[in-house]
Amino acid sequence: MTTPTPDQARERFQRPAGESVPRPPLTLVTRERLHSALDLGARAPLTLLIAPAGTGKTVLLADWVARHRQSGESVAWVSGQSPGSLEQTLHEAVGADVAGPPDPVVVDDAHLLPAAIVADMSQVLKKSPHAVRLVLATRYDLPLPVPELELRGMALTLRSGDLRFNDAEAAELVQAHASSATADDIVMFQEQTAGWAAALVLAARTLAATGTAVWPVVNQRPVLDVLLGESLSTLDERVQAMLLSTFGATAVTGPLAVMLSGDADAGAMLADLAGNGLLVTAYADGSGGEPQYRYHPLLVELLRRRAAGSTDDARIVVAAQHRSALFYENRGDGATALRSALGAGDPALIARILLGHGPAMLAAGDLGLVTAGFEALPDGYLVAHPHLIGVRGLLRRVSGDIAGAVMDAASADDLAGTTDLQPMTADDDALRADAVLLRLWESRYGWYDVQAAIERARSLLALVPPDGDGRRRAVLAPERLAWLLIELAAAETWVDELDAALSHLDEALVTARMAGHTRLVAGGLAHRAVVQYVRGQVQSAAQSAQAGLDVVGEQGLPLEYAVRAHVVLGFAAVSQLDLDSAWHWHQLVVANAVADSDTVVTALRAILRSVLLVEDGRLDEALTELTSDPAAAGPLPSFLSRDLALMRFRLAVLVGDRAGIEAQLRELDRTGNKTEAELARAMLTMGRGDLPATVAMIDQFLNRPDLYPPIAATAASVRTVLLARMGDLPAADTSLVDTLNRVAPQRILHALIPAGGEPAFLDQLRRHLMRPNPHPFAAIALDKLSGYRDGSKESGGMTLLARTRPDVHAAPPHRLDAVVNGARIRLTVREADVLEQLALGSSYTEIAAALYITENTVKTHLMSLYRKLGVEKRSAALRVARTVGLTQ
Repeated sequence: MTTPTPDQARERFQRPAGESVPRPPLTLVTRERLHSALDLGARAPLTLLIAPAGTGKTVLLADWVARHRQSGESVAWVSGQSPGSLEQTLHEAVGADVAGPPDPVVVDDAHLLPAAIVADMSQVLKKSPHAVRLVLATRYDLPLPVPELELRGMALTLRSGDLRFNDAEAAELVQAHASSATADDIVMFQEQTAGWAAALVLAARTLAATGTAVWPVVNQRPVLDVLLGESLSTLDERVQAMLLSTFGATAVTGPLAVMLSGDADAGAMLADLAGNGLLVTAYADGSGGEPQYRYHPLLVELLRRRAAGSTDDARIVVAAQHRSALFYENRGDGATALRSALGAGDPALIARILLGHGPAMLAAGDLGLVTAGFEALPDGYLVAHPHLIGVRGLLRRVSGDIAGAVMDAASADDLAGTTDLQPMTADDDALRADAVLLRLWESRYGWYDVQAAIERARSLLALVPPDGDGRRRAVLAPERLAWLLIELAAAETWVDELDAALSHLDEALVTARMAGHTRLVAGGLAHRAVVQYVRGQVQSAAQSAQAGLDVVGEQGLPLEYAVRAHVVLGFAAVSQLDLDSAWHWHQLVVANAVADSDTVVTALRAILRSVLLVEDGRLDEALTELTSDPAAAGPLPSFLSRDLALMRFRLAVLVGDRAGIEAQLRELDRTGNKTEAELARAMLTMGRGDLPATVAMIDQFLNRPDLYPPIAATAASVRTVLLARMGDLPAADTSLVDTLNRVAPQRILHALIPAGGEPAFLDQLRRHLMRPNPHPFAAIALDKLSGYRDGSKESGGMTLLARTRPDVHAAPPHRLDAVVNGARIRLTVREADVLEQLALGSSYTEIAAALYITENTVKTHLMSLYRKLGVEKRSAALRVARTVGLTQ
């Protein structure tokens, strides 16, 4: 990873992360002594402000940051609630070479930071302290290396005692809130509060409102409770109602406060409270837009107690929640609407939101919220309101209650059937869609007829002409429609209707993007990736799969979508001969529990593992992996039967299993893959020795539009080798260009492996590259194939081309077994080739050229050879090899 420059790191901190710098209140008291302390501390890697709530940490830091920014200095502000890019920047700071002092980064509410970020911060402060300048405000000590840094003069800590207002500061603060305060009033407040900022403000505001400086009785109630309660009670009733209406929100804007409270002046009230510093802080967004307001935890707690203890106050809160639910329901934000409806405790509203937005919330992963909605409904509510049964079935499906989901699918289906006799409503459309969604899901497992489910979905969406009943297309919310289209495409994929599946997935993606539903977008992309892969569009499939993973980011794909993306990316890596990456994706598929319940994924996983085992030379394990077909309800789709048969055919060829070869050809015929079967039979004829006849038969099939692209590319490469063996180099070059044209668009290099092990094919590539205007993919193919280690060859497997090579029956030129220092060793064929070249005195470059491999591959084989011979040098290797008879 490239180490970022200080400017790049600084830019990252200043990117918007959903957080802005608080605006200091109008009653601000600038505390120069603490500014000086912060100026000094910020020169070091770490400055800590550790004190309870209400001690003025945020106001102090906001004032300090504002002063530095006004003087042109760069200071970043991060909230512990939304740390943004802080984690990434901390990772990059470890070991960073810092040219100059980094900009200070203020982290407010650092006690809210995730544990992982605090751990990263600790590592940075231990390993690269000079790469950061952190100023943290926290309510308690964090697990950071503070003592070590303090001993080295690299940390400063300010605690509650340091943050207390001294007499002069207290006098200024009290008079800012209560201009009528006398010297005696100020002395009393200072003595009683010991300089505690929140207590001073509340006492001063109570004095300003009542005209009396009376200190509460400490042993009856907590001081702040009394002061805050009295201060709040002096506010206008409309202001109090506004606060009760809005305190449940994490952050409030003026328009949001107007909506929640129903008071047009709510925004002005918030601005006044923030300006006066009454436990409401305004955060500027820096663009001149609406500021956000946050309430101090002490104020939130008091308002919560008031709502719990007063019927009138509770009514205000419920009314605000009800307004909020209606507002967000109309805006299409079902999750926020349902949370508000739960707060309002309105069953009818909860049910309406569940029916209208439940599937969207489930698709977004909000299982807990939807579950809470159903739990909030009174007993027997669904009996009187059965349209919700479909949503409950979907909830049970995604939460793993299979039996419950199947029961609800049947109930929803029965109810949807009765609605056909009545004029359709939006609720009826929702119920019918949910019933079909569940039936499509059931059809994947054989619990419902797949063709019936597909026809019902198409009828619901008016994709097939009505049977004289004039039924209209259902009117569905975009999220429900997108989910239905994805499920329909999955069923169509199972029955080999791939064109229809792609069309419906494209429509689902447009619909999901219009709705801004990233998880459904990702799901559509993951399903599209599988369809593209089985059509031979390997890299297009990989792009769809990666886009599906990228669109959800840290949120993560649901398992049933993620497993499809991972298996496709595994095949794409194999296609480009990147086996390490392919194993990585394979392991992710194996670790996904959903893989075993999805027949398509189960089959693709088995094929992917078999391919990797073959390339690793573990032919017996690959044969075992493909012993039987995956369990399925009914026949496998023809594309799965094709891929399984082709993989088994390849294995049978490698191990010389004639009966197995014939069995797989019959399987291809049986499953409707006759073109692939006939092309394979054509390639098998090369064993008869009539190469022109074999080439002619291959030519007959290569231009068929229904031919699977990877096998077409393999056949074209085989034809190239046969033409070269026949000595027709111009025709071989033409065939090579055709081969590369088939391989390059989707980079299906793995299809060239059978030909890539043949010197004739690599020689043809080299000759082609020496000509004017060579194919742009030729150099890539030569580089990849020259450096590729064919594990199946080293384990004794032989391709059709290898079995029919003119020198195949020549006597083995090498001895592979020997006893060295009392231990039996065995060289691979390639190691013996390298040893022979070594004995001829060849250099690394000459060995690579002679064996059609790269110099790095030569070095790899030599390291293995030296290890087996128990030596470290070339001369010693040759001496031992001659002694034990491995070379002459």
